[in-house]
Amino acid sequence: MTTIEFCAGNLRDHKKVWEVLEKISGVELIDYGCLGYCGNCYSEAFAIVEGRLINAETSEALIKKITQKLNEDD
Repeated sequence: MTTIEFCAGNLRDHKKVWEVLEKISGVELIDYGCLGYCGNCYSEAFAIVEGRLINAETSEALIKKITQKLNEDD
């Protein structure tokens, strides 16, 4: 199971990321109030995938980066 963590504040603007990723089997999504990446949270879409920060300018770009990371780890 791959864990992907989100900041609730960032997720509000990038809900599409959650909606796409929740359909992938073997992925556990966790929503926290704050992950301590406030600079990233304010300026871009991001998630923590297995402890590693993944960021992008748009939700679509973040989805692409995360799915690429998941495919690499398979």
